[in-house]
Amino acid sequence: MKFSLRQQMIISFSVVFSVLIVVFGSLILRYNLSSYQKQSYDSMNKVVKANILLIDNYLTQIISVSKIVASDPDIIKAVTYRNSIDEIDYSVELYNQRNVDSKIKQLDVLGTITNALVIGDNYEYLYYYGSSPVRGYRFDQQEWFVKSALNVDKPIHFTNFHSSDYLLDHANHQTVSVIMPIINGNQYSATHTFLMTDFNHNPIISDKSGEDNVEIAIYDGTTPIQFANNSNLSTFQKNEVAKHLKKNEKSFIISKSGSDSVSYLIINEPSLVSGWSILGIMPLTEMEEMKSNTSKVVITIIVTACIGVIILSVMISRSILNPMQSLLQRFNQIASGRRDITFKYSKSKEVNLIAETADYMLKSINHLTDEIVEEQTRLAGEQLKALQHQINPHFLNNVLQSIKAMAVTGDNHSISRATTLLGKILSYSVYNPYEMVGLKQEFEYTENYIALQNIRFNDLIIFDAHCDEQLEHFLVPKLMIQPLVENAIEHGFENRKEGSIFVSAEDDGDEIYISVTNNGNSIEIADMERINEMLSSRDTYTQSKSIGLLNLNQRLKSCFGSQAEVKMLSKGGINTTIVITIPKAGRG
Repeated sequence: MKFSLRQQMIISFSVVFSVLIVVFGSLILRYNLSSYQKQSYDSMNKVVKANILLIDNYLTQIISVSKIVASDPDIIKAVTYRNSIDEIDYSVELYNQRNVDSKIKQLDVLGTITNALVIGDNYEYLYYYGSSPVRGYRFDQQEWFVKSALNVDKPIHFTNFHSSDYLLDHANHQTVSVIMPIINGNQYSATHTFLMTDFNHNPIISDKSGEDNVEIAIYDGTTPIQFANNSNLSTFQKNEVAKHLKKNEKSFIISKSGSDSVSYLIINEPSLVSGWSILGIMPLTEMEEMKSNTSKVVITIIVTACIGVIILSVMISRSILNPMQSLLQRFNQIASGRRDITFKYSKSKEVNLIAETADYMLKSINHLTDEIVEEQTRLAGEQLKALQHQINPHFLNNVLQSIKAMAVTGDNHSISRATTLLGKILSYSVYNPYEMVGLKQEFEYTENYIALQNIRFNDLIIFDAHCDEQLEHFLVPKLMIQPLVENAIEHGFENRKEGSIFVSAEDDGDEIYISVTNNGNSIEIADMERINEMLSSRDTYTQSKSIGLLNLNQRLKSCFGSQAEVKMLSKGGINTTIVITIPKAGRG
């Protein structure tokens, strides 16, 4: 499919600038979304770190109070006693029990510890604080306890959510505990005595969720410890959170799927005290709405800008191409043959330059056309004159008179020869008189012409010719030499009984010289100079004398260019020579 220049400009401008606008708009949209997402991330990160600080402070207080209790000498003494005997002395035990109860009540200082148990070597409770425990409950059979209490790399450990079925009134209650060993510094063997403190976990997150639209959740590894009561994460999304935590990712997005209509941005930061993962969970509803609204605004701007670019492209192309269209219309008028076209000037320098150049070219074309018409007119006249001089009526009359005389005398052989020669001459000169022939053929015609003239002069004209072998097929205008020979006979041999004519063609490398020399009457120097001056004149058609030479000279220039010429020479008043010069470079 071909497009006009205007269509190409409109399409090119529109496509290029539209692409730039789309790219620029996309970058702006991407930057805005990235900036908003970064701000959201930074804001949520601050909330998460603030919560971590509060949680760590809270847990540190629990650990501090628990350490005070676990390291109390009376508690260590009571635990050591219980672990070291098989039969209990209840008087001693009663004393120890009162001391333990008074010491363990130190846990009341925080007001958030619900229960506390001292667990002995047999993994059953020895003493307790708070709700009554179940007798004979074996903690070493509970996975959550074994995982925490027997972790030698981390003596103080926070459990994840676990059942409080070790209490009589547990009612399927879930709780979180901190477990730390009770160590007797006087014993060299390791003991398995622990203080397990259950604490209220609600203060950790109950007042921290919802700030800045951020939820706080606590995970122990991939196991959730606590979610806010108003958490909207589905079970599927919580499972996705666990997968990301397993990869230890610091921030990630949980996409909406199925019945989950909201995506979430989640930031994961560890608690240095508990080792738990503190998650900040923010719904992306606002971000998605902002993204949608921003996208609509940017797309509207892009579409509007693209329409503006197209309109601007049309206006620019019109302002540029209208002057060009005007030029094109004038060129079409010139092509249709009109020569009276004028060019209007516009505001564009380039278009004005084209108009000036075209105007100059049109004037040159008109001038050249006039010259060609004039040249064709002159050439037609020259061809008519050449045709008129092909067969001189006077010459023809003389030949016929000679044949008549031969008929009276009965010289049939001479009559046959004369009529044969006359037929060849007439055939050569009449048929295709303007074609180009080889020099050899032109020389043969000249020889026939002189032979016919000798009938009149009784063989008193001596003729000789020489043509370089490589020039025999060199093409020249037909009847080029005959006018020169005829001129030599009429003027050179006038009032003379005999004479000689020598015709030659020589190759001089860049030029070819054809000469016709006669030893007849010599020409006056002044006449020779006058003729040569006429031959060298640019306008030879207005001359009334030496028509044959002038016509030949013009024919040669038409065929071989301006360097071709005819020139007359005379040596010492003895011989007269007509020299034709033909440049090889101008051969047509």
